[in-house]
Amino acid sequence: MNQKTLSIIIVSFNTANLTLQAINAVIDDLLLNSSLLEKTELIIIDNNSKDDSVKMIKDLISNRSSKLNISLTVNKKNLGFAQANNLGISKSQGKYIFLLNSDTIIQTGALEQLIKTFEQHPLDGTTSSLSSHKNSLDHLGILSASLLNSDGSPQPQGGSLPALFPLFNQMFFLDDLPVIGKWLPTLQETGKAKKTILSNNKPYQKGWVAGTAMMLRKELIEDIGALDENIFMYGEDVEYCMRAKHHHWDIAIDPTAKVVHFGSASSSSETAILGEIQSYLYIWAKHKPHWQRKFLKAILYSGILLRIFLFGVILNNKKLTQGYQKAISLLN
Repeated sequence: MNQKTLSIIIVSFNTANLTLQAINAVIDDLLLNSSLLEKTELIIIDNNSKDDSVKMIKDLISNRSSKLNISLTVNKKNLGFAQANNLGISKSQGKYIFLLNSDTIIQTGALEQLIKTFEQHPLDGTTSSLSSHKNSLDHLGILSASLLNSDGSPQPQGGSLPALFPLFNQMFFLDDLPVIGKWLPTLQETGKAKKTILSNNKPYQKGWVAGTAMMLRKELIEDIGALDENIFMYGEDVEYCMRAKHHHWDIAIDPTAKVVHFGSASSSSETAILGEIQSYLYIWAKHKPHWQRKFLKAILYSGILLRIFLFGVILNNKKLTQGYQKAISLLN
């Protein structure tokens, strides 16, 4: 079995047109780099889509797979984001594994740039656990592309690793305050007060990065395992980065590798809200001391009530209000 340089994994679920757009963008980029094309495999996992995804993907493969190794696995049920990606990882042969959402369009040269950044930062186990080297990428295991909105503007992603103080700042919108907001750690960066894209175009470290366009080093997976399948969707990237950090792996964003992300194409805002709250409860139960859980629930409960008031009374957003009202029940 010949090892590939790159394995790209795309999970599809009821996003037929977007998935085809994502696949075509990957193929178009690889066709511009014949040496990388020969060393790349594209693994598509469909999570029991009920639209025309499977048929359309099969048609695309028959028309465009002559120069690229493309495989399609069709699940008999929706396994969720983590388990479906893990299935793709188990089939992968690449030195680097790239998890790519189906609602994305990779920009020209992004794949080559991410690999180049990894190659420019070889593993150095002698310094990776030293606090004096915490700002150096001597043990780079997770590298995300820079995400863009459909209009080309920067899309915030990632944030600090889970802890009570960053969560408090997020739930009470303190990270969005003028002037001081950019100095406060937050679990979810919104970009309103943060400046996440640096001017020097060099990779910069983050506590966690989104699984939207996340490249993993094979050695990382061998060290800490794959995604946690107890998380169906939302928060699996946070938990994975948390595990990686605990094993002294570096996590970064490459601002010169760009991917357009449309966002929440296969889920509703209510699903996202419930998934986020559930992921926090699970992460704290798995990784944090027991005494923190009552503070966690207090912060979440108060923050959710604040959102119900803001979205329900002031902004009159019924969908978000209903989502947060259902989220309250998760804390009982």
